[in-house]
Amino acid sequence: MLDKKLLLAASLGLATVAFTAAPVFAEEQEDEDLIPGEITGSVALTSDYSFRGISQTDKGPALQGSLEYAIDTGIAGTTAYAGFWGSNVDFNDGDEANLEIDVLFGLRGSIGDTGLGWNLGGAYYSYPGANKANGEHLNYDYWEIVTGLTYEVNDIVALSGSYFYAPDFFGATGKAHYFNGGVTVTPPIDIKPFGLSFYGNVGRQLIEDAQDYTDWTIGAALSYKFLKFTLAYVDTDITQADLGGNRLANGRVIATLSATF
Repeated sequence: MLDKKLLLAASLGLATVAFTAAPVFAEEQEDEDLIPGEITGSVALTSDYSFRGISQTDKGPALQGSLEYAIDTGIAGTTAYAGFWGSNVDFNDGDEANLEIDVLFGLRGSIGDTGLGWNLGGAYYSYPGANKANGEHLNYDYWEIVTGLTYEVNDIVALSGSYFYAPDFFGATGKAHYFNGGVTVTPPIDIKPFGLSFYGNVGRQLIEDAQDYTDWTIGAALSYKFLKFTLAYVDTDITQADLGGNRLANGRVIATLSATF
């Protein structure tokens, strides 16, 4: 699942590697023109893969990676994108699921010089090898419609809001809605060559055939060139009983080191 996917999950900035780099030879320029657009990617090591406040790795570490291709459509600053995101998982289900692979796609852009940005797309969450357990379908795989808005208030404060809709959520638990709002603050202090920011977000998950709940995160990020280290406190209002006796959604501190390319 995306943590993204919000911090995503609630916001990730990826350094880009452009195919349209400055040419040296005419032949190189011709080759580059055949493949327009940009490719971005990331790798991350985290102490706990948390998705909307719930641990997806039984509070254990996760190795994650992503790859995205994006191209300018030439229409009002709109970019089309498609990519993959993956992580190890552990749901305490007898090792039926140990890998998550997500497919992400959509359109995003900005609205002139207003500071507003938008995203409209989809996400398909898959768990290879977890189709059946004891002869029963697990129904882990699902997809969501993804929408989001961002607003850069100034050089210090940025706001974000997102909404996700799933026609049949994880584990065949019916229709689901997720709302999330966040803020990122970049203090006007000079600590070059490092970058420092603080962020927080609150989300509300509504599930047709499962427990509704609220999650929240507050954290800090320290960046250096293509590296970023984040330290975040994550919590929810889910009780241990709501998760069958598992303590997978209580308050905890999560550390993550990521690299972008």
